[in-house]
Amino acid sequence: MTTYEVCPHCMNEVEIQANERSECPNCGELILPCSTCDDELEGYKGCDWTEEKGCWRFNKKSDS
Repeated sequence: MTTYEVCPHCMNEVEIQANERSECPNCGELILPCSTCDDELEGYKGCDWTEEKGCWRFNKKSDS
């Protein structure tokens, strides 16, 4: 499943995976599928993204 996001780094709208971190196909920077995170998602906690911690779905602690 894919979704479209505007890359916050290069500002291009790109197609990425809807359930995981992805690299922007235009600039190679990390993009999160933020548009898929809404109150219909199990465990939804609202947007709590920060540069330091990431967000509740994709926190930096779980980076590998």
